Amino acid sequence: MTPTPGTALVRHVEDWRAITSLNVYRGLVAFGLVGLLLFGAAEQLFMVALPEVFRIASLLYLAQCGFSLFMSLSRTPALRVQVLLACAVDVAICTTLTFASTGVAGGLGMLLITPVAAAGMLLPARLATLIAACAAIGIVGQEGWRAIQFLDVRAEFVQAGILGSVFFITASVAHWLARRVRVSEAIAAERATEARDLATLNRHIIQQMDMGAVVVDGSHRVQLINDAAIRMLELLPTRPVRTQLDELSPALEEALVDWQIRAPVSNDVIRAGSHSLLPVFSRLGHGESASVLIFLEDAARQSEQAQQLKLVSIGRLSASIAHEIRNPLGAISHAGQLLAESPTLNGEDLRMLDIIHRHSRRIDNIINSVMGLSRRSQLSRRTLALSAWLYDTIDDYLDYNEDAPDFDIDEFDAALQVEFDPDHLRQVLFNLWDNAQRHARKAGIELTIRLTGHRNRSDRFCLDIIDNGPGIDPAILDQIMEPFFTTNREGTGLGLHIAGQLCDANGAQLAPVAHSAGACFRITFAHAPPAVAVPAEPPIQSRPNDPD
Repeated sequence: MTPTPGTALVRHVEDWRAITSLNVYRGLVAFGLVGLLLFGAAEQLFMVALPEVFRIASLLYLAQCGFSLFMSLSRTPALRVQVLLACAVDVAICTTLTFASTGVAGGLGMLLITPVAAAGMLLPARLATLIAACAAIGIVGQEGWRAIQFLDVRAEFVQAGILGSVFFITASVAHWLARRVRVSEAIAAERATEARDLATLNRHIIQQMDMGAVVVDGSHRVQLINDAAIRMLELLPTRPVRTQLDELSPALEEALVDWQIRAPVSNDVIRAGSHSLLPVFSRLGHGESASVLIFLEDAARQSEQAQQLKLVSIGRLSASIAHEIRNPLGAISHAGQLLAESPTLNGEDLRMLDIIHRHSRRIDNIINSVMGLSRRSQLSRRTLALSAWLYDTIDDYLDYNEDAPDFDIDEFDAALQVEFDPDHLRQVLFNLWDNAQRHARKAGIELTIRLTGHRNRSDRFCLDIIDNGPGIDPAILDQIMEPFFTTNREGTGLGLHIAGQLCDANGAQLAPVAHSAGACFRITFAHAPPAVAVPAEPPIQSRPNDPD
């Protein structure tokens, strides 16, 4: 396994620590040998045959160990050079000391096991084997040389050979163990990196959640809290972590204690500032001291989602009912038309037929509105040059209505563009203009519709549709966009609601706006794409009722 950069750096530091420890060990051995010489115990303890050689070798060993310790602390020269130098000096010195004493039988040859093991751990396999071979040759060679120099000495070649074999085994085992340790460290470092990355990812996901999340330990101290929970609990961003839960939210602390007592009973809604929250608790582990994960849901938002699902179901049911009503309604209407052709009808019969036709048309309008509300046409949003598009739409409306109002359009930037489905926007404007005409006709007012625009604080373009009609009662200003709300006995109460839904589908908003005279509806468009310069058209100040 290839070590990661972080693992290699840690391994490098550990290797320098190992060579420093080896030099400290060598220095202690050398200091011990010199100390025994100073106290005169070395000759009796090791039965030294060559005292002068033993003394010089011990002093040189102590000096070299001190120099090696200084090099390892300063990390100069390279690590491999220092390991080779230390092991080579140990082989030479220990072989000399063994020769100067009683040979391999004196036990000084065992000192070579430590540098051979260090070579196996810190050097490649070939160099470690070379050090072991040199140590084995030195021990066996000094036994042969002793037999030549001292005629009365018996060479212990078998014992020297066994010790040499121990050197090879030590180097091999040390190298194998060091390799296993390096592989294990690399795996552990890789797993640690993966765990850190996963923890970072989890924290990022938790922070991006719309649902609040809080983790507390067994003593109810906050370990983790995401931005949504901080917002829901109305806390300061710099305060929450490592704080007792009861200091942040006494209500949540009380709910947690209550859950721990009567779990797994469902939790109740708690109040935190201006928010109504539904906490959901989950224990992370076993035992009373285990951490607890708390999810916080906005109860109002959850209620709104449930209401939306209910409205969707009601819409589908309404569409199904409207579809079933349409067929018998068509038959009733057709029968009424056939009956109207009878020459024997009197005035009372004609009045009844008029009621049938009028209410059949009303029911048909309701069915069309319900079907349009539950089954929108496919969205086809495009970039519209609003100024030119409004002129074309007004022309279409004037052609469509014989008794159309006058239009007064403020000057728009010819380069202004909006993102909207043109069919949807046309349906929205036609609905608003039709409503204005209907109410103006009831009030006996000659209708004028003014179109004006501006940008709000969010730099979104707003189109205001203002008429000079009787206006909207402020008491119902917040209700007129609701489905089936109407002030007209013949109306369905779905026109404005459908218009608002079409705006929502295009990323815009439609809302009534309080106005001093007449009614005002505002369409707030989504952020427009970059403007493209187009030729400007002269503004229309007034349009006559006659489309020509």
